[in-house]
Amino acid sequence: MPDILALIPAVSPAVLFGSVGLAGQLVWPLFKQRRQMLTAQFCIASCYAAQYALLGQWSGTGVCAIGASQTLIALAAGDRPWLRHMGLGFLPVVWLVTALTWSGLASALAMTACCLIMIGRMQDDTLRMRAVMLCASPFGIGYDLVVGALPGLMGALLSAGIGAAALRREWRTRQAALPAAA
Repeated sequence: MPDILALIPAVSPAVLFGSVGLAGQLVWPLFKQRRQMLTAQFCIASCYAAQYALLGQWSGTGVCAIGASQTLIALAAGDRPWLRHMGLGFLPVVWLVTALTWSGLASALAMTACCLIMIGRMQDDTLRMRAVMLCASPFGIGYDLVVGALPGLMGALLSAGIGAAALRREWRTRQAALPAAA
């Protein structure tokens, strides 16, 4: 009887972490509560940081790790705006890490995507949060294309589509509620 484990193809740790990040990217836009969205994003950022580290992509690793840290603060901040806006303090750290790990276009794309995502996480309104994060999508997609992170690229593309649909759904729900409120 052949060894069953021998039949399973070897999966690199980078692909494994990227795949878990991909799974998170597919589900986070479906959540309706800010806390759920942020928890999923913490997991996504952590997994992608590990993936990029294993690929030797240090700008991506750094900005994802900083993004995960900022997400923890956003989660802890809850409804306290003064604490939530502390996330702005992470932006200069992203710029510094990007400068220290500069690798051209890839670094510029990673930095831009990370900064937009961080600004999105600081929004207390889920509609604004979704809109700002959707603006980060082209930069994240570009980064994954440049560095060859296939799970990240698939996640970015699918998440952008799901995120756009979720933004549209929430926008329509709010628009429908306006006449009822008046």
